[in-house]
Amino acid sequence: MTKLTQEELDQGKKVLGGIIILLWVVAILTGIGYLSREWGLWFMPNINIGPASVTLPSSNGTFIFLALYVAELVGIYMRKPWAVPLGRAALVVTMVIFFPVGTIFGAILWKRINDPVTKKYLNYSVDADSQGKSPESTK
Repeated sequence: MTKLTQEELDQGKKVLGGIIILLWVVAILTGIGYLSREWGLWFMPNINIGPASVTLPSSNGTFIFLALYVAELVGIYMRKPWAVPLGRAALVVTMVIFFPVGTIFGAILWKRINDPVTKKYLNYSVDADSQGKSPESTK
């Protein structure tokens, strides 16, 4: 871990603020959906529309999404480098599952997870290519 000044720590927390709020909200909504799905199986396990029967998604998929959001929150709070790619994955899953609202929020917050300040705060290695420098200028 690199040693950061208090100003850099505050700036990293500020940039990640919106992502943290979105992850908490989505984790809570997913958790409520997981619990309601587990407890509601006795009520209506599938929907019958004429000859067709439509079943709801399994609770295992919901649990995986919940685990994704919780792992991302833990990674951000512990300032782990794997929180950057996991954050991207969490934003993509949010964009798909909570369409269209999740897509709007995910698109707005996408640039924050790729911000160099965020990467430095999370101890993610920043290449010369990702900073817009050519490899020749770094020699």
